[in-house]
Amino acid sequence: MKKLFKTFLLALGLVLILFGIISAVFANVNAANFMLIIMGLISISFRFLKNNKFTRIYTGLVIAAAIAYIGIIAVIITFKPQKADGSEDAVIVLGCAVIGSRPSNTMYARTYAAIDFYYKNPDTVFVLSGGKGPQEDITEAAAMEKLMLDAGVPRENLILEEKATSTSENYKYSKQLLDGYFKDKPYKTAFVTNDFHCYRAGKLAKLNGFEDIRCIPAATPKNAVVLCYVREVLAVIKLWIFRN
Repeated sequence: MKKLFKTFLLALGLVLILFGIISAVFANVNAANFMLIIMGLISISFRFLKNNKFTRIYTGLVIAAAIAYIGIIAVIITFKPQKADGSEDAVIVLGCAVIGSRPSNTMYARTYAAIDFYYKNPDTVFVLSGGKGPQEDITEAAAMEKLMLDAGVPRENLILEEKATSTSENYKYSKQLLDGYFKDKPYKTAFVTNDFHCYRAGKLAKLNGFEDIRCIPAATPKNAVVLCYVREVLAVIKLWIFRN
């Protein structure tokens, strides 16, 4: 039984490493790819460990880390954001990966959620927020703009924010644009993101001056769930420690 379990861990480790490498080749490289590879190496390591004090300590640390990881995922999944009700004046669409010049599946989901909101609330102004990453040929904002224009959203309803390289910067630069757009008038705001990102995005919005902001959650594409949640756990830990 013990030998069978070690064989399972070896196979699991190889699968995780392979998945991490393949996802890095066919999508943008990020922390999730490296985390999957690390998880795979840890899983494989149990195939070769001997039964001694070091192994018991190592096993305890791995189990503790796994429990913490699962706990954070539970926080993310069970979080219930306050959803937009249509009374919002502005919506910030948070950028995400562009593969070359092609929007990722997560970006499609976010943008189509924004498009759907527009057709129910055509007076809303949308800030499309996202700069250009090292593996992106165009800015994330430009990629979302094309999708929204193709769907019939008027250009005058769109504001592009093309400097942000993180969620915190999405809010920082979007707030500057919205403050200028509405001048001294108060305005209500919502943000669009995938459901895995709602917890952290809501916290960062408040840290960047959006006190009463609502959420428009988009589904996380099934083929991106593993990578998104693996990466998001690391981002939530960073938020808790550094508040950004």
